[in-house]
Amino acid sequence: MKTKEVVQNIKEKLPDSIISEVEFLGEFTLQVAKENLIKVLSFLKQLPDPGYEVLMDLTAVDYLEPTKRTKIVYWLHNPINFERLRIIMFISRDEVIPSVTILWAGANWYERELFDMFGIHFEGHPDLKRILMPDDWVGHPMLRDYSLTEVPVEFKHGVKPKVPSEIINPSRSTKNLIQIGANGKRNK
Repeated sequence: MKTKEVVQNIKEKLPDSIISEVEFLGEFTLQVAKENLIKVLSFLKQLPDPGYEVLMDLTAVDYLEPTKRTKIVYWLHNPINFERLRIIMFISRDEVIPSVTILWAGANWYERELFDMFGIHFEGHPDLKRILMPDDWVGHPMLRDYSLTEVPVEFKHGVKPKVPSEIINPSRSTKNLIQIGANGKRNK
């Protein structure tokens, strides 16, 4: 079943579950409400033929305007048709959303990363704790209003401590770039 048919099928079987739909370059993005998330994802995963069995990625985007809110993005893949489908949902920063680990065990680390970096809480997650930042770290570094400090960060897994200016340094990060012109040749 092609993605266009799947979207139509969702509209028929789960009316009012899709807030909006966008098709761009043959790929669909469906916006759903929090209360319909598990219902829609379960439907997609359990489609015959097969369904969207693979959760390729789970990520988030933080917005400051018009209000502080976060977009959650679920990237699904149908391994037989080689088609992708994106499911998005907007939440306020303090909202708790359902964990999808009941559908995809691999969502465990994705959700832990979103908790660690964005402060998103997943109801029903088996072990929601930090995965990258130290356990006693205050705040969530991927929020747009998170202020950078010069406090050395000792990441988990033995990575050498660094301060933000060592990580984000425009002169250091661009000095080794090779500029390629419109003709495809290296600029001197």
